[in-house]
Amino acid sequence: MSKTLMCSVVLALSLFAGAQELSRESLLDFVNTRYQAYFHYNMATFKSLNSEKKVGRAFGDDPVDMWQPTGLDCDQWAQACIDARMAGGWLTTKHHGGFCLWDSQVTDYDVAASPVKTDVVKVFTDAFRKAGLKVGLYYSILDYHHGVENGKVTRKEIDFMKAQLTELLTHYGPIDYMNFDGWATWPTVPDFNDIHYGELYRVIKAIQPDCLIVNHCYESNLAHADIPFADAAGRAYPYHPDYMRPTAASDFIQRGWWWDDNNHYAVGKSVVYILKQLHSYNSHNSVYVLNISPNPAGRLPDDAVVRLKEVAKVWDKPADLTEPGDNWGFQYDVSGNLAFMRTATQSSTAPFIRDKRAYPRAEIAVDGVLEGNGQMEQTSITHEEANPWWQVDLERTCVIDAITIYNRTDTAQQDLKNYHVTVMDDQNKIMFTSYLKTHPAPSVKIQAHGVEGRIVKIQLDGTAALQLAEVVVTGKEQR
Repeated sequence: MSKTLMCSVVLALSLFAGAQELSRESLLDFVNTRYQAYFHYNMATFKSLNSEKKVGRAFGDDPVDMWQPTGLDCDQWAQACIDARMAGGWLTTKHHGGFCLWDSQVTDYDVAASPVKTDVVKVFTDAFRKAGLKVGLYYSILDYHHGVENGKVTRKEIDFMKAQLTELLTHYGPIDYMNFDGWATWPTVPDFNDIHYGELYRVIKAIQPDCLIVNHCYESNLAHADIPFADAAGRAYPYHPDYMRPTAASDFIQRGWWWDDNNHYAVGKSVVYILKQLHSYNSHNSVYVLNISPNPAGRLPDDAVVRLKEVAKVWDKPADLTEPGDNWGFQYDVSGNLAFMRTATQSSTAPFIRDKRAYPRAEIAVDGVLEGNGQMEQTSITHEEANPWWQVDLERTCVIDAITIYNRTDTAQQDLKNYHVTVMDDQNKIMFTSYLKTHPAPSVKIQAHGVEGRIVKIQLDGTAALQLAEVVVTGKEQR
């Protein structure tokens, strides 16, 4: 990372104190957009050009001179969104192949090193903002070119990502949505153990507190996103039928995410299909984000534009909601929780509940949501085992006044009993411990009386599954 960008990141983080708020009004504004566009446009767009077979995504080994758009027209993209009655658009600034659509100061694998040096991110954000549309930027964590892969991530790669996010959030005006992908959904991509979500979260919120984070992690909680991602590609609403918090759902109008000139690549979704998806997702407060792949020149194909207009003529857009849901966003003042979005681990992680890409990870217990409905993925859950444990690293020594534990509320409420609550220092020396025999109903507050420590651990005495809705640690950072 360059010295200038490092200073920018440090400054942004120093301004973060007190900025930890997820506005229910911003979520209401998002839900009322109902329908937005995705634009998968990157190196993969050019991989199938004149090829004998569909190539698909890029893997980071394509030469920069492959990038040669001849007629980039983001104004056309914006007009297509307006004609489609969409409220905004999201651009793949960097996909899994690692090629950057802006002049990044931390890599030469970008448009500035290509034959066509146009800063696509600037052209895109300028066009959509001028048209009064919402602006979303997609950024892949998985990056084959720069070596950001599962089990290979070092501090160098994390600093690289933080520098790039800083560039995207400081050079292009207000960004409504930051969309992450390629993170913790399959064994081959970086996990949250490789790259802790809270670290990138703090970078984004320090620079643009109102920027909403969407993450393709398929979880219906706030452990790794402001707006959970409900995958819409070819299926109906995937979450619990009673789940009504704001979500985002992506799908594609053509026969894949990326343009190619093979296999009769064209519009593959009918008006009836798109209307059905809009209704399925909008009725659950989910915004339908439909991908329209530009061609190599940089324009949207005519058949896609026509299909969007056909849908717009018959779509009955739902009336705007006037009030956000009572349980939207964070459910308490998270700035007072020393454990909020800090590194949490547990002795094991139970199987997925609804989607095989989403597991009841330890971070769910520090995500700002007090609700403990396990079937809606609001609790961290271990396997049923002997003496299961959960712990959070506050990442700095703190003076801890109290620890409040919120229990699962839909089932298994009695499981959290006969357990130890322990505070340790940065050398794992025990500074405080308390033994409780009864379960929280739904919460219990343990007074720690100003003990200094860094690690808070909860461990069951016996065989069961440890299930936690939220852990709130109050006190102050050590000065």
